[in-house]
Amino acid sequence: MVVPKCPLRPGDPCSLCQLYVTGPQDCGLVYLVMGDDALRDELVKSRKAAREKEKQVSSTRLVDTVDGDELGPDPRLEGLD
Repeated sequence: MVVPKCPLRPGDPCSLCQLYVTGPQDCGLVYLVMGDDALRDELVKSRKAAREKEKQVSSTRLVDTVDGDELGPDPRLEGLD
């Protein structure tokens, strides 16, 4: 079963947040945003910023076990010497 994605919340599935909605194709909020030029422009800017932020996060290592890390050493590595 394919889960439709919400065009207003990139990456999130359509949560059917309005009554009598079967997906983004008949969502009143999606209709209003996509029909308003200013709102659509803001959505484009928001999506672009989210993509750039995701690129920055994926380019850095998510788990870094450097001494002096504010979270301390990785407990999974203790006793493996």
